[in-house]
Amino acid sequence: MANRRLVERLRARRRAADPTSEPPAPGAPPPRSPESQWFWDHYDLAAQQVVEAFAAEEISMTGRAVADVGCGDGIIDLGVLHKGRPRLLRGFDLNLTNAEYLRRRAAEEGVDASDREGLEFERSEAGRLPADNGAFDLVFSWSAFEHISRPIEVLREIRRVLAPQGAFFLQLWPFYFSAKGSHLWEWFPEDHHHLQRPESEVTAEVLASDVKPQDWTQMMAREFQHLNRITVDELQRSMLAAGFVVRRLELLTSPTRLTSQLARYSWLDLGVSGIKLIATPA
Repeated sequence: MANRRLVERLRARRRAADPTSEPPAPGAPPPRSPESQWFWDHYDLAAQQVVEAFAAEEISMTGRAVADVGCGDGIIDLGVLHKGRPRLLRGFDLNLTNAEYLRRRAAEEGVDASDREGLEFERSEAGRLPADNGAFDLVFSWSAFEHISRPIEVLREIRRVLAPQGAFFLQLWPFYFSAKGSHLWEWFPEDHHHLQRPESEVTAEVLASDVKPQDWTQMMAREFQHLNRITVDELQRSMLAAGFVVRRLELLTSPTRLTSQLARYSWLDLGVSGIKLIATPA
């Protein structure tokens, strides 16, 4: 069971905010446990951003059929269900989400998830979503696309299952070439560490560490090695190739200190840590 929960957590590495964000203000409530913070970052903050992203384009989720591609542990979906009130929300992931674990975690945080009418989870394949053409009014994906090995194929599948008048919200954080793009900030607090050392050296140092339990360490090392390294320009080309027109765009940036080792990289790739966009079928 512990191993399975570890896999679920790994599949759900979807940050609601940059881990280097400012510390709590003086007088703020004491920090939550990592597990509790994870829950509220996704149930509250991330889910609210999904709802607000569609609302910014005057799109309501209420009563709509919605899909989440790369749903992980499903916490964000529970939040969207409660905040957006879709009639159907189906989460897709390569590893089937454990709905009972989600209910239990929600109860531990004081959130009633006993009535999850309309919330479903289904296992997907690497390049295929098990759904009919035009099955969903809205689709979203939160911090999953940097892990997807064949982005164009998955975007084409999203385009296929999206209704002709539907909309797709994509959030990606962090891009590989950005400051925290390795996903290894628990081992390496310094920015862009993975671009200034050989990949093999970074992997070896993580595997030799005792910062985290060994199972978690090994899986994070594998995740680092298999990030797709997509860039902003490549994502744009992929969206166009998949048949999407982007209607709204937000680039997430942060100050970047350049070193001689980073001089060969694009400023855009180094400085843009993430993206949010709304797209519709072309």
